Amino acid sequence: MKNRKKQFLKLGIILLAIAVTGTVAGIIQYKKANQFDLTVAEHVISKEEYLNCMKAVEYDTKIQIQQEYGAIYEDDFWKKQYDGKHGYEILADNTVEELKHIHAVYDLAKEQGDITDSSYEALEKRWKDENAERSEKVEKGEVIYGLKEYTFQLYLDYEISTLKEKYCNDTNREGMKLTEDEIQEHYQSREWIFGDSDENADLEMARIAVERELREQKYDDMITQRETGSQVVGNMENVNRLTLKNIQ
Repeated sequence: MKNRKKQFLKLGIILLAIAVTGTVAGIIQYKKANQFDLTVAEHVISKEEYLNCMKAVEYDTKIQIQQEYGAIYEDDFWKKQYDGKHGYEILADNTVEELKHIHAVYDLAKEQGDITDSSYEALEKRWKDENAERSEKVEKGEVIYGLKEYTFQLYLDYEISTLKEKYCNDTNREGMKLTEDEIQEHYQSREWIFGDSDENADLEMARIAVERELREQKYDDMITQRETGSQVVGNMENVNRLTLKNIQ
């Protein structure tokens, strides 16, 4: 009788262990299936980075959907389907595209030595450091140029613009040396008018503007190429779910 009780006790413990193991495994699988998982150009994207970027493109995406599909912005706007795709899925796609663009800019800047770290965390630190420095100057009564404090998005826009300008101003960088044929061709591609005059400016008068626009165009093409070759890996179903959950 005692042996039979011991056998039942052992069997109960084994069954309990199996049940617990199964429950834990189920929880782990559930968490894994529902966790945010997105990598863009080898950069692991955090929820914070994704949501910051999503908010930045949300308005433009809303306008895009309204213009392309004649949609009216109302309560179920993001849940409606447009050519077989929900509004929040279009927003998720646009967010990923913007992330590809941002990381293309910062990866190129790192390669050129303009920044030492192209990660989101490094960008966030530079933003906070810039605001701290401006705040300190304000307290000391020193003159500051521009805003007293940047929002994250304004700082991102400012830094991206600065990195582009720095690249385009350096004629030793790839694509920034222009031949006279390129300059002539770009000049002839459209009219160049200065001031209130309706007359076309000749090449020598327009040269600075022509060269600047041509370099910026080449830079933009370089970034676009990098975006096109940028790999995106992750669980888009969960990305879409997070997008819907956080739309205003």
